[in-house]
Amino acid sequence: MQKAGRLQWLLFVLAGLLLILGFLTSGSVEMLARATPGAQAAGTNIRSSGGVCTRSGQGPSFGGTIVIGQAEVLCGNITSFGGTVEIKGEIRGNVTVFNGDVINDGDVNGDITLFGGAVTLGNGSQVHGNIELYGAKERRGQGTQLDGSITDHTGHAWMDGKVGKFSFPFWSLLAWIVLGMVLITLLPEHVMFVRTTAMTKTRRSLIIGLLSILLAPAVLIVLIALILPIPLALILVLGLVAAWALGTVAIGWIVGERIMQAVAPQYNTRLIDVVVGLAVLVLLGSLPYIGWLISIGVGLLGLGAAFLSRFGTRLYSQPKQPLTL
Repeated sequence: MQKAGRLQWLLFVLAGLLLILGFLTSGSVEMLARATPGAQAAGTNIRSSGGVCTRSGQGPSFGGTIVIGQAEVLCGNITSFGGTVEIKGEIRGNVTVFNGDVINDGDVNGDITLFGGAVTLGNGSQVHGNIELYGAKERRGQGTQLDGSITDHTGHAWMDGKVGKFSFPFWSLLAWIVLGMVLITLLPEHVMFVRTTAMTKTRRSLIIGLLSILLAPAVLIVLIALILPIPLALILVLGLVAAWALGTVAIGWIVGERIMQAVAPQYNTRLIDVVVGLAVLVLLGSLPYIGWLISIGVGLLGLGAAFLSRFGTRLYSQPKQPLTL
């Protein structure tokens, strides 16, 4: 039991250090998971070339490559996480890619939105819509046709003082996804208990999280003033960061599960739910003006749920339905 307890605390400390590293390397002052706008709705700037649809829209793709052949006409949207979309035929819908590439050598009757990565418009390709870039690059060949406009939303407010622009949180996104995969793989029961507490005791979790943040500075000052041989102040900071991280992963699980149940229930697994949920939270938290509010709200909820469940070691209250992993 002692070894198991030490391993648990070691994992929490490593999670906290990884989270801090992600904050530092991203140059961001975010204190929590950040979240992102979903794919655009079908029907915007979409026009048909008159051909018969050979494929319908599909669920989100995670990694790998989606290829639309020369003789294919896909009617529907495409959403890819960390993969590549190669278009040789026609797409009647919007293409949204997170940290991946779009290679268009055909015809896109819709908008192309990239969060990281690059979009390449081959010679003679067509885009009957807009191209929206968030931390992404654009390359164009000869004879390309673009009916809409190319808008680069990338901004670095923390560097140049610009306010109200989106800055793609690549390192924060990577750190949170890796952290979520580690926790949900090694400590699934702990994350599940925190998740259940956040769902069943939402108001109480928010209050406990807010009180913890408000009281933490005073407690830190007292501990530092005492100059104790044991670095209790450092332990307190790491505990807060670990609880914040554990709680955020749990909230990401909730968000991802609801998204996958609505969009692609066949891919509704614990790991995918956490990855999708954290990606959404990280990107939403990066939105200008309101992102910080989303981040703080999610963080306080997760922090309070982690403390109420004693870092996911017990259920704070009996759930209405049996828990399953």
